[in-house]
Amino acid sequence: MFWPKEWLPNEVGFRHVRLHSYGYNSDWTARKGRALSIHDFGQALLADIYGGPHLRKNGDTPIVLVAHSMGGLVAKKAYLLATRDPMYASIAQRIHTIYFLATPHRGADSAQTVKLLLSSAGYGAKGFVDDLLPGSGTLDQINDEFRHHCGNVHLRSFFEGVPTSFAGIRSCLVVDKDSAVLGLPNETSRYIEADHRRICKFESPVSPNYTILQQSFLTTIEDIEADSGYNPKDEHRSQMKLVSSFLHVDQRPDATLLELKGKEHQGSCHWVTEERAFQDWMQEPFNLESCDPLETARQTDNKKVLWLNGRPGTGKSVVAGHVIRFLEACNFDCSFYFFRRNTQAATTVSGLLLSMAYQMAQNNFDIRRSIAAMAEDGQRLSHADHHMIWSKLFLERIFRTETTRPQFWVIDAADECSSKGLAAFISMISNLSCKVPIRVFMTSRPGGQLERLLHHEKTQYSVIRTGQKGSMGDIELFVRGRFPIEASQMLIDEILARSNGIFLWASLTMTKLEDCYTIEDKQDALRGIPSGMDDFYLRIVESVVDSPSCELAKCILTWVICAPLPLRAEELAEAVKRDIGRTLDALPGQLPSIAGHLIEVDDNHHVHILHLTTSAFLTQKRDEPSFWIDKQAAHGQIAQVCLELLCGTEFAPPKSRRAGAASKATPSPLSDYAATNFSYHLMHSSSACDTSLVLLDKFLRSNVLTWIERAARSGDISILYHTAQRLKAYLARRAKYQPPLSVETQTISGWITDMYHIAAAFYSGLLSSPSSIHFLIPHLCPPRSMIHSIFTKPSKLLRITGTFEEEWSDKLTCYLFAEEALSLGFCGRYLAVGLRNGNIELYQTGSRAFGSAQTLKHGKRVQRLAFNQSSTLLASFGARQVTVWDIRRSSSSAFQAMWSQRLEFAPSEIKFSPNDEILFLANPQQSSFSAFDVTSGSIKEPLLLHAPPGSPPDSDSSDEEAQRPKVWTPAQLIRLDESQKLAALAYRDGTAAIWNLEDFGKIGCFEKEGFEGVYPAPPILDLIFNPVFELELLAISYKDEELVICNPWSLMQQASYRLQYSLGILAATSDGRILAGGDEVGAIHLFSFETLQPLYRIERPDERFHIPGLVFSSDNLRLFDIRGQCCNVWEPLVLIPRGGSDDSSSEPHSKEVANNDTVAPSAHFFHWGEAITTIESAFDGIVVFVGRQDGTVDICESATGECIEKLKLHDSHAPIHQVDWNNEKKTLFSMDISGRCILTRLEFDPKKRTQIGVTKCLDHKEQTGCPFQAILSPQGLSIFLHTLAGIKVVAAMADSIEGTIVENNNFHWGSSDARARWVIHPSNSSHVLALRDKRVHVFDWSTLQPLTTADGILADKITWQTDLPWISRSGSTYVGCVSTVLSTPSCHFTAFDASQVTPETKSLALPTRNIEVVGLQTVAGLIRSTLYFLDTNGWVCSISLKNLDRTSYFTRHFFIPPTWHTGGNVVIKVISKTAVALARGEKLIVFHGFLEFGEKVLFDEKVIIS
Repeated sequence: MFWPKEWLPNEVGFRHVRLHSYGYNSDWTARKGRALSIHDFGQALLADIYGGPHLRKNGDTPIVLVAHSMGGLVAKKAYLLATRDPMYASIAQRIHTIYFLATPHRGADSAQTVKLLLSSAGYGAKGFVDDLLPGSGTLDQINDEFRHHCGNVHLRSFFEGVPTSFAGIRSCLVVDKDSAVLGLPNETSRYIEADHRRICKFESPVSPNYTILQQSFLTTIEDIEADSGYNPKDEHRSQMKLVSSFLHVDQRPDATLLELKGKEHQGSCHWVTEERAFQDWMQEPFNLESCDPLETARQTDNKKVLWLNGRPGTGKSVVAGHVIRFLEACNFDCSFYFFRRNTQAATTVSGLLLSMAYQMAQNNFDIRRSIAAMAEDGQRLSHADHHMIWSKLFLERIFRTETTRPQFWVIDAADECSSKGLAAFISMISNLSCKVPIRVFMTSRPGGQLERLLHHEKTQYSVIRTGQKGSMGDIELFVRGRFPIEASQMLIDEILARSNGIFLWASLTMTKLEDCYTIEDKQDALRGIPSGMDDFYLRIVESVVDSPSCELAKCILTWVICAPLPLRAEELAEAVKRDIGRTLDALPGQLPSIAGHLIEVDDNHHVHILHLTTSAFLTQKRDEPSFWIDKQAAHGQIAQVCLELLCGTEFAPPKSRRAGAASKATPSPLSDYAATNFSYHLMHSSSACDTSLVLLDKFLRSNVLTWIERAARSGDISILYHTAQRLKAYLARRAKYQPPLSVETQTISGWITDMYHIAAAFYSGLLSSPSSIHFLIPHLCPPRSMIHSIFTKPSKLLRITGTFEEEWSDKLTCYLFAEEALSLGFCGRYLAVGLRNGNIELYQTGSRAFGSAQTLKHGKRVQRLAFNQSSTLLASFGARQVTVWDIRRSSSSAFQAMWSQRLEFAPSEIKFSPNDEILFLANPQQSSFSAFDVTSGSIKEPLLLHAPPGSPPDSDSSDEEAQRPKVWTPAQLIRLDESQKLAALAYRDGTAAIWNLEDFGKIGCFEKEGFEGVYPAPPILDLIFNPVFELELLAISYKDEELVICNPWSLMQQASYRLQYSLGILAATSDGRILAGGDEVGAIHLFSFETLQPLYRIERPDERFHIPGLVFSSDNLRLFDIRGQCCNVWEPLVLIPRGGSDDSSSEPHSKEVANNDTVAPSAHFFHWGEAITTIESAFDGIVVFVGRQDGTVDICESATGECIEKLKLHDSHAPIHQVDWNNEKKTLFSMDISGRCILTRLEFDPKKRTQIGVTKCLDHKEQTGCPFQAILSPQGLSIFLHTLAGIKVVAAMADSIEGTIVENNNFHWGSSDARARWVIHPSNSSHVLALRDKRVHVFDWSTLQPLTTADGILADKITWQTDLPWISRSGSTYVGCVSTVLSTPSCHFTAFDASQVTPETKSLALPTRNIEVVGLQTVAGLIRSTLYFLDTNGWVCSISLKNLDRTSYFTRHFFIPPTWHTGGNVVIKVISKTAVALARGEKLIVFHGFLEFGEKVLFDEKVIIS
């Protein structure tokens, strides 16, 4: 760093000092010899001074020479030459002071060393080196002559204080003190702590050695001024008077600067000057010599313009003031200007230029003198013409003044300059020559005209933005500075969050908070609009109103304010077009300029409102309504825009299934927003507006299904739930003013119910096949539902027959599992179900969706589950092991187990402590709570709910009692209350002990009324504390069918209720309002917790009685139970608080009232004993035989599902296991689980309703139990049985129903793990095939003798599945089997054409195919070469058995709603190529025409609509 050029000009006191540098070549290492001497160098210096234009121009100004080392000798020689030569005499007179830095006036010892080095190294001789030798004649002559001529020159000599190191030579002083000091009277001397090289080289401007020199230079400057009698202040004052008069400017804008300084908090704004962009701009180099004078700034890479932009109120002016003071503190020439819209003169470029010229004249002598000369010459300026000012004043005068100091311009609020003036100014600075050392710092709002002009002029500039991290740091600094130390951190954080980077709001709010002394007042102050913000917004609004884009700006602000989430720029443009018919042609970054910068656009092109107070201000009703946004009317208008789009062609439903669901029209950028938020705007609109109601009704009757399909394709069906909630609030508010009797209101009300149930019941089906909403789901909905009544047209080809609910029931949906569900847990985010196989299934519940989240592997059967209150941890227990899981959502896909611990007991309850630090497990056997550290899993001290063994006796106890050892009775159950202050222990004798856990004291024992110490009370089945601690209630269920509530503190019984069946499990809503209990026959009862008044009863939905888990959702609006392999989700209306709303969404500003909905019917009640166990078709699917649990077989008409005749062929307690039909002989085969086989001939015409003739042909009871297989012969007169004893054929006889038996007991395959599977040969009815051990055997039907060898026919690719039979059917030559792959959601298909099998066949190729994307529930049937099956998601699917190993897809037809599941195995049968029969409990449902639907599912999960 060359400090005379870079540092000195910026030092205080050097403003009027010109600095020049001179040099000479003294390189002694050059190999070429040189004869130049000190005399030659002195002459050259003198000539350069004389010929220098700048020095010659200022012919009377004093000169100070600063020289280092030999340069001091050169300076002395030059001075002596000037005194002797008349031509240079004036220069000698001007030399005021000479500075000698380590000058060897008497020679240097090191010179001899240098001379020897030059000689030995072969370097050429250097004459000047000889001059430096001690005793040199040259030095003596110079010193002697100089002593006689330097009387009028001030001398400053500095000598080195540190030896200099040379490579290979010892360190030494190059010039010692005796040689460096002349010892003359007019000389001052001092040492510098540096060696010979560093005496004139410094590390920084704060280096002590540099400071010594700089202060000495200042002394010399003061001496010069004193000697000459020159007073620069007087001259400055007189010249500035001329300048002021000429420019019509009398002062700098210091008043504004002072005002801004008062707003700047100490320590703030430093982030700006520390920015890399600012540092680069401030230190931007310029080179007057190398710069092409014709080259402009925009043609170079020099970024001399720094633009600070930010939203209104983010402190841009304060930052500008800080930058001004920073530059002035650095002693830079800084001129500044503040544009202000409220003053006409402060908005013009001419005012800016004149002020800048005035300040530059104040700072720079040459500029001041140049402008003063213009005034003295009588030149005139047009002070309103900025072009003339720029041309005559700046280009012709100021910028022609040569200066080495950069000129900094700071311009605040450039966007408040007039439009024409700003364009001219940007053009001016953009076209400046690179020789002009101007650097411009501007502030403005982002984007707008300024950005366009900078791009248009191709100006090189850098950008810094306010309102970001730096500004937030300033606001935090400001807030903490105004708050006392003990102020709440939460309050400070809230202020920072609400400020959104708006410094003005933070400042005004802090002023308000200083007068607040309560938390409530401070919260009100934070929510309100500070008074100063009104004036701030009014100024902006006035400028917007005056602009030609006022209507456009108001439309933009209306949408941005009313939108629940930030709109994208393209969405906003489309919204404006549809709202006011104007097409936006602005870039996203230009939108804030249109709206007065009351909005901002982020990097992702999302549009945000400037601040919370912006919305509040613009939506406040004021006297001047020109720019007031009526929020309720605005929401109504936006809702109408959205609904008009939703009613348009883009959302039109497909005309056919093959046409696809999506419209071919180009999608509107606003369509996603409209689909998601139309209901939000309706909810906040006026209820009196009928236009919105009519549009909504039109949408719900036309395009609503496409809307649902789009939601399903996006993967987020929760939009249906949120829309239903909002529409419910909309109707409820409307009902307060208008009776809900209109057709439109009834339509909307019906759709509200439909949306809840569609989202729940068809969740997985919609996600896997969104288009099913058009052609399938309406048929599966209840006939009285709105979706069914509007979109299901009567059709003989497509219909569902049978008996099912006419309306939606309380059962929303259910989850089905491959294993039995044993435990249940619920939190705000997840539903957890623990299964017998050790898996824990997690389902998301945060948005009331029903999607599976994850499967956790506990290991073995999961008996207990518990979440913590914050929904971040899950504890599971099973197989004497407790595990804690971290279920926080992270970047990883799987939740992790934090720790596991082995237990020696089975806990009756698991709970986390309120602070989530301890996990408590109730140990009934020890009457205690085991405790574990949640983080580490370490065991803590247990909590004993009894006196510990060996404890001292009570003082009141007798001596005999004291001598007995302390024992306790193990409890049956232990329950904790939600606050964990109380514990209840249930004992075998029916008593309940209550403990106070705060002082670990026993409150007492509760006994049911009528049993107090007289009779043993019935056992307690379950007990639960009311979750609201203040209610002081404990509910207890007894085995004698009585339910009791008591006060756990007073132990007084408060209410009781006797039921028909006892309640084995209890649950309560978190608000303590409702108590639920599951009884021993599978029904669920709901009571008022405080009074035990019965509120509702949910009947058993299937054959499962036991309910091991019962829990409410966190919002108390849903109830979950588990039974068997199913988890049911119930939503009875009784759960909605009276006079309240079930809106659990977080919609702002919504005021909802509960709607008076009709009470939904209860769920289907399952009649045990009548359940359908098997189905078989007859007469080409016209008739269906239905076997039931009560041993009866119904003959049903498939077209209607009605029962034609009920056949009571078997015992009433022997469920039918199998039914088969022979169409040729009209014989019906039925077999029950006891092994009784009956063959019945039926005489009837299925097309006529005539009397059915029933003749029993065979009645055979198998003594070994139910056979493994039973096959009806193709002739219909005999049956093939595979039993434990072997195989047999039982044939009917004309004279006896017992029949004849042909046995073969040599094949005891029944007891083997590789049990054979038997099928009739499809092309030879006299043969039966046995498939076993990867081989196929052929037997004769009549004799049961094998026709193949003992090894059979080899089928090496076969995969055996003992619990699934091989499927064959009359009319098909194929035999197929579907098996599941263990622990994977996949199916394995095997099939072969059995018509090719003969006894002579040696080997058989069996095609196979794995489907890894779907699991199997059951096989539904085989028709010709197509195998039908039901997958684990409820879809009825099919796959072709032709070329099975080469097929690439299977076909999905339709799905069975999960709410139709009744537990146990699914009974389903494809009864024809167009019809499928399903058993729903005791009901027969027949789907007609649904097999015509088909979605081809590739094995890589890509779906093609076929």
